[in-house]
Amino acid sequence: MRQFLLAGAATLTAMIGLAGMAQAQVSSPVFTKKIAPGTVVVRLDGRISEFAGVSSFSGQNLAGTKYSGSGLAGYARLYPGFDGVGANGLQYGAQTEIRVNQNTSPDTSAGDETLYVLRAFGYLGLPELGLVRFGQQEGALYLFDTGRFESGTDAFNDGGWNGDIQNFFVNSSARPVYPFTWSNNLRTTDKIDYISPVFSGFSFGVSFEPNQTAENVTDPVVSQPGGADLRRNTYEIGARYKAAFGPVGLNVSGGYLGAGTVSSSTALGGSEPYQAVSVGSLGAEMTYAGLTFGGNTKFGDMNGQYLPNPSGADNAIGWLAGAVYTTGALSVGGSYFDYQSTGDYSKPLLEGQRRETGAAAGATYILVPGVKLFASYLYGTRHQGDFNFLTSKVGSDNNNTRAQVFAVGTWIYW
Repeated sequence: MRQFLLAGAATLTAMIGLAGMAQAQVSSPVFTKKIAPGTVVVRLDGRISEFAGVSSFSGQNLAGTKYSGSGLAGYARLYPGFDGVGANGLQYGAQTEIRVNQNTSPDTSAGDETLYVLRAFGYLGLPELGLVRFGQQEGALYLFDTGRFESGTDAFNDGGWNGDIQNFFVNSSARPVYPFTWSNNLRTTDKIDYISPVFSGFSFGVSFEPNQTAENVTDPVVSQPGGADLRRNTYEIGARYKAAFGPVGLNVSGGYLGAGTVSSSTALGGSEPYQAVSVGSLGAEMTYAGLTFGGNTKFGDMNGQYLPNPSGADNAIGWLAGAVYTTGALSVGGSYFDYQSTGDYSKPLLEGQRRETGAAAGATYILVPGVKLFASYLYGTRHQGDFNFLTSKVGSDNNNTRAQVFAVGTWIYW
């Protein structure tokens, strides 16, 4: 007879589950042996975050509207799920991530908030053969990526330019686009993953996503008049090698994402408004005596966050370098990224190439298990000739933006 357990802190890292509370409850493709055959572990993990920040950004005072340079912000998230092991060794389970919608209207009240499901997936697997995941989830490119310095043991603040504070304290027009796989149009789409076992430090995964939507509740759009900048039939390949050579740790990753696009049903002469997506990925980290340093790069035919490039546009390239030093419960570090892409465009003309940069620095301290304190500083820029970022229109004004924010806060998690 199965034993049903309500998991406490000691079982939060059980089996495939979550990669540790201090690592932002991100799903992990690693098997463990902490659940006995015939047992199911039920989890209701969560996180409450609150922070105070000061900021300045381009467009903070625009067209009669002025945004405050300081404030408080926070959110709640829930991570229900379960993990089980059958008597025959089959490992299985499910995970969900539930978030609160961020409503920035000045007259918003708590009663206006709604919940939504960001991720929801199940899995089946055997340690000797690997596992299959299916549902609204991350793909192989993210699961095997390294060198981003935004979460887990690489985190040195709230997540750099892929954290939360910039979403509350900086308007979207002044926030640089972050291209390093932690993008909701990649991790919230319906897909199927295969994740291999680890062979002498080497592991890999493959993914397929038929339609760029969250849970395919309708037929994918194959073509439409004029086409659309949406992916179709996306596939991902990711691989990682992780090993220790005496006191030196090495973590290297590589991957590829390819996809078709929604075609134009009115195209003349076979011309299409968008190019197929084709993105390469490389990452590496080295660790010695508490210091981890490395970087990540994404390059290829895409625009923004893994969207199709318009016809005739140049390839995108982005790189990130960072380092973090950890001693006991304290981690300090920083990172910098540079991303060049097509950016906004007006058919059939292309404006100047977009360049965006983001610097991040900070520190985290684990006060007690389940409580993390952090300090975070971000500085970002955007540039695109002939595009007005503040009005989202073609023009010679506001072709450059700048943003910076400093915040202190806490995660309380279980």
